[in-house]
Amino acid sequence: MEILENLLERGFTFRSFPAYPRHLAVEKYNCAALLEPTPEGGMRQFSSAGYLIDGQIALLVERQGSRMFVYKSKQVEAEGEPLKNFERFLKELRAALAQQERHA
Repeated sequence: MEILENLLERGFTFRSFPAYPRHLAVEKYNCAALLEPTPEGGMRQFSSAGYLIDGQIALLVERQGSRMFVYKSKQVEAEGEPLKNFERFLKELRAALAQQERHA
């Protein structure tokens, strides 16, 4: 429970995705990642984080020499503000999850 409070204090919000009913998603800066409980009672990242497009997690991929956030047939170029927000999201999420490990 401490990790969830820590995530909230750091400005993350929680949401769910119907395709992943057993996982909790954290969202911030229009980015999201799925989390799953650990046997030790903490949380860890379940899959790749991504940028939200139409409420779905678009993954960072390289297409024809350009980096893109892609979800099905929709895509957003991974540059400028979306990329900065994604990198900031990853850094903050990793810091929060690492803090939980130090307190375990």
